[in-house]
Amino acid sequence: MALIRVVLNFMVAGALAGVLLVSLLGPKYIAWDNTPGSGASAMCLCQEVARQGADRIISYQMSGCAGGAVLGAVLGGVFVFMRRKSVAATPPAA
Repeated sequence: MALIRVVLNFMVAGALAGVLLVSLLGPKYIAWDNTPGSGASAMCLCQEVARQGADRIISYQMSGCAGGAVLGAVLGGVFVFMRRKSVAATPPAA
């Protein structure tokens, strides 16, 4: 049970870190991606661009959450494996 709890804690921490990272970097990337190049003026339907931007940031956050959870599960598994290995390697007290 302790193994599952440690791995789930790492998964939740990874998911939160992924969402926070995407929330900080995502809007800057979306603004850069939607900026017209070579001095062209923006001629668009601003309402549609705003909707697409909101859709993209939410999808990026979900991807960041999933990626962080997977990375957290892997790191949690490695952490538990290394901890068990080091506990088993210590010789018993005489």
